[in-house]
Amino acid sequence: MSQLSADEVRQRQEFLRQQRDKLLAMKKEAREKQLRESEQDHGSQRPVSARAARSALQAPTHQQSQATADTDKKMAMRKAIAEKLRQEVISKQ
Repeated sequence: MSQLSADEVRQRQEFLRQQRDKLLAMKKEAREKQLRESEQDHGSQRPVSARAARSALQAPTHQQSQATADTDKKMAMRKAIAEKLRQEVISKQ
């Protein structure tokens, strides 16, 4: 690669700074947009204490509790089938 002149290096540095600034501005705008959407979805309600914030984040949602119930049903069914198979195999022997 050929040697770059000092002017070309300076131009390249300026171009890269501009690109970096554009990326930083885009990321900042995306974070602000996400924050605005989050505030609109959840309202402007903020927990008044750290304990309330932790419990709000850890509280199971309806969808999570539904998924847990479905998983429990599936496990109960699997255990019942396994027990029935064991009984059938034992009674045949």
